[in-house]
Amino acid sequence: MIDSRAYIDINQGIDIRLMTEEKAEIISRLKIKNIHFAWDRYGEKDVILPKLQIFKSITNWNFRKMTVFVLVNFDTTFEQDLERVYTLRDMGFNPYIMVYNKFGTERKSNIRKLQRWVNNRMIFRSVPTFNEYLKK
Repeated sequence: MIDSRAYIDINQGIDIRLMTEEKAEIISRLKIKNIHFAWDRYGEKDVILPKLQIFKSITNWNFRKMTVFVLVNFDTTFEQDLERVYTLRDMGFNPYIMVYNKFGTERKSNIRKLQRWVNNRMIFRSVPTFNEYLKK
């Protein structure tokens, strides 16, 4: 795939917990428009964040090319969900909110507002905090 110089479409999430420096180096040589990871469980923070940092430092890609799915409304508090969003953004990744039991969640809830803010990249990049988004 590297030698073909063709664009590779990896349309499934890559398990960042299995990332190594060698794998990141190989991926960095592929022509990829976007790669997806997931941070579903807040409790895996100590495993996921170092692996994301390794990947970013080796590829030197920016947020436009790296999306991290963030499962919310499952086994976390809203504050933990918000922490993951800010952490990923500050690390140079593009978070994308995935709401657990979306249709069982009130449309006016903070979870749904968080989803609208984060998943609209133009708004997310122009309004720096969730509280500022709520004021608009």
